[in-house]
Amino acid sequence: MIRSIFTRDKVGTSDPALGEFVADQELKFGDQVPTGTYLDMTAHLPMVDPAKVLSPVLLIRGEYDGIATVGDLLDFYLQLPSGNRQFVILPGMAHSVVSGLNRQLFWHAMRAFLTMPAPTQVSA
Repeated sequence: MIRSIFTRDKVGTSDPALGEFVADQELKFGDQVPTGTYLDMTAHLPMVDPAKVLSPVLLIRGEYDGIATVGDLLDFYLQLPSGNRQFVILPGMAHSVVSGLNRQLFWHAMRAFLTMPAPTQVSA
């Protein structure tokens, strides 16, 4: 199961050696993985009510992410009440954007979002 995290959406988007390394490290603690978070991720989305998220939001998805469709994420995104939000689709990436071969795209988007200047307040 752990190895499949790196291959299930699109083979070639992450280094196969990373999947092997992570699996080897995890197997030191046992050979079973609870399915609760995996089931939540695939069957109970969204996990939060977007209308209650009042903070700035950066919603990032890999081009080949198999967990949620672009339509599902756009629906969530459009329900966010804050105007301080961004939706980014990273090319050549699957679900594991932090460990993908093109992870520098994720870190660039994250850094740009976190260092964006505050907007000028518009009077009513």
